[in-house]
Amino acid sequence: MAMNRRSFLRALGVSALGLPFAGLAGRLASASPSAVPKRLILWPSLNGVRPDLFWPGGGGGSLVTEPFADYLDRATFVRGIGIEGSMNHFAVRSVFTGAPIADYASPDPGVKSLDQVVADHVAATAPTARRSVHLGVIPADAIEFYQLFGRSTFFFDPTPVDYEANPVSAFDRLFGGLGTTPTDPAEPAAPSSDARARAAALALTRAELAELSGRVAGLPLEADKLAQHGEALSRLAGEPMGGGAVMAPTTPPAVCDATRLDSVEALRGELEGNDHAAYRHELFDGLFDAQVDLLARSVTCGLTRVATLQAGSADGNVIVPIDGGYPHHDTSHGDQEVFGRCQRWYAGKFARLLRQLDVPDPLCPDGSTVLDNSCVVWMSECLPSDHSSDEVPCLYVGGAGGSLVTGTQITAAGASNRTLLKTIARAFGVADADTAHYGDAAIRELLA
Repeated sequence: MAMNRRSFLRALGVSALGLPFAGLAGRLASASPSAVPKRLILWPSLNGVRPDLFWPGGGGGSLVTEPFADYLDRATFVRGIGIEGSMNHFAVRSVFTGAPIADYASPDPGVKSLDQVVADHVAATAPTARRSVHLGVIPADAIEFYQLFGRSTFFFDPTPVDYEANPVSAFDRLFGGLGTTPTDPAEPAAPSSDARARAAALALTRAELAELSGRVAGLPLEADKLAQHGEALSRLAGEPMGGGAVMAPTTPPAVCDATRLDSVEALRGELEGNDHAAYRHELFDGLFDAQVDLLARSVTCGLTRVATLQAGSADGNVIVPIDGGYPHHDTSHGDQEVFGRCQRWYAGKFARLLRQLDVPDPLCPDGSTVLDNSCVVWMSECLPSDHSSDEVPCLYVGGAGGSLVTGTQITAAGASNRTLLKTIARAFGVADADTAHYGDAAIRELLA
């Protein structure tokens, strides 16, 4: 059932960066979706939820999705997605890799998950200061259990990607050296309009080179010419070179700084230098807020364009703080109305992220928002109670800069997580050769 759709690219007027260059703004406004600085955010939703509590109906949302009802016009629900080659808790290693995982004893996938495939593409075409950012919110019941038994790792490169579960450590690592520091509240100088214009022009040119590179795949001479153009562009930008590729900036974008995040600072006294405390269940609510805020700042300011956030583990019993508190996994096998309310609480955190992404995109002065230029993927590894992995809850918010259809609900008969991964990878401009492990099929109805 289709919901109301709106055009999410705003009318071009005064750009988000205030650039007084109509020619540049016009080029950006008319650029193809591949020229937009797209972000990918993966949000695994553990143990699913009963279907009637998740899927929209009657032109509106559902119990679970009500907290982000304001964003349903930018969401697409994809029914019919099964986790191919896996089920139950061990499906966590299949969800975003597309690899068949038959049981707990199966070896790790040995292929890259979607986030890492897209991160490779970004690094090769328009690199960022951080290739990708991965945050966890109590990703195991205790730090000693983290990444054991193949039950808590969704992301692979192709070996398991490590999460940062301590938001204080994550903040200091990501932002501590940028301008304002946690002990120096002085505001950094704002970039000049000339600097912003130059950065926007460089970003656009890089994106156009990336698009052309995809078109000449298999033509070595043409590819070499484009590589030389990339080297020249990096010299203009004053960036170090190596291997004939456009390299990451030596400093992060000027819009990133280390201004304090209240949600992080509220935990500093307990968590600084104490990773064990980041697994205290009574801190779940505050930890979640802090990690959401860190992720939002990272992708909004341009520090990275690929991020993941995992809350809990597949068979973990982190306490969901509603009523008197419910252990996540045990509740998934119990009263499904109660578990639906638990998942609704997670959806409130999802809404917190969407609100922070729904701001003018500092990397794309065409009036679009960071959320417009993102694809935020919510997908479960299984369903509650029996933990089967057929027709799992699945949606995304944001159209990746106009590359994906939004504001609708589709039933993708015969589709799987692999076909969805292939579809999203294509929307981000990733060559099919780099996603062979997702198969050949995509969901054409989702590609704009």
